[in-house]
Amino acid sequence: MEFRFDWKIITSNWQNFLNATLITYYVAAWSMLVAMGLGLILALLRNSRNPMIQAPARLYVGFFRSLPLYVFLLWLYYGFKVAFGLGLQAIEAAVLALGLIAAAYMSEIYRSGLLAVDRGQYEAGVSIGLSTSQLYRKVVLPQVFRTVLPATMNQFVGILKGATIVGIIGVFDLMYFARTSAALTFKPFEFYSTAGVIFISSTLVFAALAGWLESRYRWRRS
Repeated sequence: MEFRFDWKIITSNWQNFLNATLITYYVAAWSMLVAMGLGLILALLRNSRNPMIQAPARLYVGFFRSLPLYVFLLWLYYGFKVAFGLGLQAIEAAVLALGLIAAAYMSEIYRSGLLAVDRGQYEAGVSIGLSTSQLYRKVVLPQVFRTVLPATMNQFVGILKGATIVGIIGVFDLMYFARTSAALTFKPFEFYSTAGVIFISSTLVFAALAGWLESRYRWRRS
């Protein structure tokens, strides 16, 4: 029997595809915010000259970079209830799992940006009487953020791809919708193919944006 792609079942579910895609973006966006905030703190701690301040940040980065997302996601959602008696909502667990792991990678991105700032910038800030907080807020961090912007966008693409597994804990994301709809309608090719096209299109758009930002930054530097 010749296979024919059932376009009708896709067009009739366009609203569900849209809602599921928006939830995926929602999880990825909040995870990125967690990663950016915590990653900056970790990078600043690792930039300290005090070994006692550096040690916790190094331990965090080493641990979470070696932790599988799948295992951590399941542990946060199921194990947290058993171990501590505190239940997280599925979206909360997804955001924390993605954000905490991505924070370890973001800290390395920020740290590379901190190392890229010329040492003379620090010395100049101190020489004109800036406090440490003023030095970082007005001199160092603006340069860091501009430097790491392309890499940050690439990290967001990684988070977006990592969000494909959050459906295992019940988040109604794009892959969860595709899986459940395929099981109900016996149309796996249609639903999985459409979900794949949406994910590929999304990552290509964000990757192109990252490339544009990188080329623009290099143009400004030159």
